[in-house]
Amino acid sequence: MRSVNHIILTLLASFSILSVSAREVIDLNGGWRFSYGAGFDRKMSDVTLPHSWNGGGGISYFGIGSYLKEITVPQEWAHNKRIYLRVGAASNTAVLLVNGRYAGEHRGGFSPFTIDITPYINFGVSNSILIMVDNASQTDVIPLSSDRSFYGGLYRGCRLIVTDADHISVLDDGTDGVRLAVRDITDSEAMVDARIMFEGTPGADLNVTLDLYAPSDSAPIHTSSATVRIGDDGMAELTMPFTVENPVMWNGIENPFLYEAVVTMNNNGGAFDSVRLPLGLRTVGADRDGGFMLNGRPYELRGVILHQDRSGKGAALSRRDIEEDVSMILGMGANAVRLTDGTHDEYFYDLCDANGIVVWSDLPLNAGEGRGGKGFIDSYAFKDNATRQLEEMISQLERHPSVVMLGIFSNIRSVGDNPQGFLRELNDYAKEQLPDRLTVCSSIEDGSINTITDLVSWAQYFGWESGDVDDYLKWADQFKKGWRDLMPGVGEYGAGGDITVQGSTSTAVRASSEYHPESYQAWFHERYADMIDETPYFWGTFINSMFDYGRPRYTTDGKDICDMGLVTFDRHVPKDAYYVYKALWSDEPFVHIAEKRNDKTTGFNRKVKVYTNLDSVELTVNGKSVGSLKPVRGRAVWDVTLQPGVNTIAVASGAYGDEVTVEAFSDVLHKELSSAKATGKAKK
Repeated sequence: MRSVNHIILTLLASFSILSVSAREVIDLNGGWRFSYGAGFDRKMSDVTLPHSWNGGGGISYFGIGSYLKEITVPQEWAHNKRIYLRVGAASNTAVLLVNGRYAGEHRGGFSPFTIDITPYINFGVSNSILIMVDNASQTDVIPLSSDRSFYGGLYRGCRLIVTDADHISVLDDGTDGVRLAVRDITDSEAMVDARIMFEGTPGADLNVTLDLYAPSDSAPIHTSSATVRIGDDGMAELTMPFTVENPVMWNGIENPFLYEAVVTMNNNGGAFDSVRLPLGLRTVGADRDGGFMLNGRPYELRGVILHQDRSGKGAALSRRDIEEDVSMILGMGANAVRLTDGTHDEYFYDLCDANGIVVWSDLPLNAGEGRGGKGFIDSYAFKDNATRQLEEMISQLERHPSVVMLGIFSNIRSVGDNPQGFLRELNDYAKEQLPDRLTVCSSIEDGSINTITDLVSWAQYFGWESGDVDDYLKWADQFKKGWRDLMPGVGEYGAGGDITVQGSTSTAVRASSEYHPESYQAWFHERYADMIDETPYFWGTFINSMFDYGRPRYTTDGKDICDMGLVTFDRHVPKDAYYVYKALWSDEPFVHIAEKRNDKTTGFNRKVKVYTNLDSVELTVNGKSVGSLKPVRGRAVWDVTLQPGVNTIAVASGAYGDEVTVEAFSDVLHKELSSAKATGKAKK
């Protein structure tokens, strides 16, 4: 597998979302002022975008926050320039005022949007840009509620886009004006449609060229040209079909092959505009016997769920944060992600394209804990907003070959208003717009709601929210016998693990308690990983979750953090459960001693567990060999005898090793030390 750092650098050098000559793209992330409430406030504080006003794990404020920035626009731009403000995302709704005048708004907290601010600009002088963002739950904006954090703010930054009068449009649902749709693929050729939107002077004739490049080729492998005339409304649309001969397929992490399409426009005056996009060619499907299919072949999905937040930052993630997340996902050996909470940062999708990560991306149509658990209201306003957010999601994700599954809804309950008719409408629209993708839902109930999408998945938390871990096998067996007419998967499973809690792996551990020992989480995932291999008839399984995430109103520890991640919220500590999967999925050699943080023990007999993907490992205690073992399913366990006091436990296999120190006490001494600590009296 190629290094993720190498791939990231290559991506940055080769593919940019906007690469243009006649337009300027200006970063607007610095120099903002922020305050709670609507409008100007003398107490506004300085902030830099991206910014979340509740950047920790919890929710401190629901309501409006205002962002103010002053910009000066050159006088010479008044003659032949259009000026657009692009907002990466604003949670959950945003209203834009330019120089005190209403310029536009956006209702939905997860998609980029662009607004033409040219009519409101005063050229040659200072201009005020005020964006009022509201993260309060609203009955006409999806999601109605969530058991995860509604992070308020401009959490993906802003930029100014300045173009000539005639240009490739930047108003096509937050895209760059070019959409690539793969119509058909055979071994000998792939047929692709490039749909291009234009803005400009009515009656102007625009000359358009499309060049297609293979990686490392300096000359295009395909070139085509066309002419389009701007209509009376100042708009035009052009579809340019082209064929890729002997296509090389985008084949996941094995070969994430990307072509590059370059669309160039010029008018009779010679001004030009250009957009560059990656193009990945692949087919996807699902089979009841073969599971998920990529390019006509079974492709085992090793999936994790990713929430878009981080300790101390909320959803205001930097590119470096996103690169670190991708690196840790690949380092564990995962090859698929489910992106919850709506559309994620476009840079994350770019990295998934370049690294071959298969993506399931969810529409934020789900039922949280608020409003009685309802996720649907049968009103025109609600359905219009859900439809609009799906339209934006499709427009923005169409260009990404990694996005093979569109999540239409999650955990919607058939309570109150019946959602099924509307959910079918959304699914039909998605299939019409993107026939080369699979639709999927995450279900928590039986019945016909599970027949709407191409694929269906269930949330299963046996041994965590209820029952015993092994109840999974009983459920899977019943499912296999009763519902083989569906395409079933496990959309989420997992258990909590707190690295500050070290103790028993008792099956009494539950989500509702404060006792979430890290060792139980590791044991839980060991057992689930084994059971999943025993039930190969599911098309895919996804771990909840890759990282700890903000989850207020649910946790009982007062931290407002869900500790179900394989890695801590700050990304500093991969938990033992992370290495359970790394041992099974990754080809990168490693050894890891489990329960390192359980560094004090009562008594002198202890089991030492090691996770590794190597063939044989040797354990030593205080420099003396305890023996070598061949791991079974990535695990090796020794029974060891410790000496009183500090012990050094080490494991090695060739050049790879790990080490931990453990302090051992007798039962009597441990009781005396505990009593002394409690009373404040030390006994020699």
